[in-house]
Amino acid sequence: MYLEEGDPWKVGSSWYEQRKIAVALACLADPSYDRVLDPACGTGHLARAVAERSGVVVAKDASAPAVEIARRVCESVENVNIDVAALPYAFGETAGPFDLIVLSEFLYYLDNDARARSIDSVLERAADRAEVIAVHWRDSPEDGTASGEDVHAELRNYFKAKGFRHQVAHFDEEFVIDDFTRGHDQHIE
Repeated sequence: MYLEEGDPWKVGSSWYEQRKIAVALACLADPSYDRVLDPACGTGHLARAVAERSGVVVAKDASAPAVEIARRVCESVENVNIDVAALPYAFGETAGPFDLIVLSEFLYYLDNDARARSIDSVLERAADRAEVIAVHWRDSPEDGTASGEDVHAELRNYFKAKGFRHQVAHFDEEFVIDDFTRGHDQHIE
């Protein structure tokens, strides 16, 4: 799809995508992050946006054409490193720790087993004090295995079991965002 259309979901131009990125950034708990992992960066627009608040953004995607597009989108941003890599990561690949992990618009394409292994893989690279933001279209993509709502219900259970605090839940007409934190204890009584 990236070879045929360049930006198949119109991330760089659609109001849905611009709004979704703005809301996702507004949901983040901290004003800045040292190291960010975006394991399925697609065209790189969200990686570029979060880079403004980050020391380093490590962006990956399984699609080489997507990575080339993301490199062009982020070419003026010096703190974004983009490479081809598929989840789950192999041992020693994509070293952490990361204090922010971005799970955006890809988990519903994975079957249950691949989704669980991928989430485990990125979470292994999380810092002790970490935040994970997940954002997906609410419905089910044509070639997907689940809806965004179903994936986020799984994520809420998963991160609760891993000791994360559910910081933000945003249910939009078109997308859902969940933000989870660990080690952000200032609001716990």
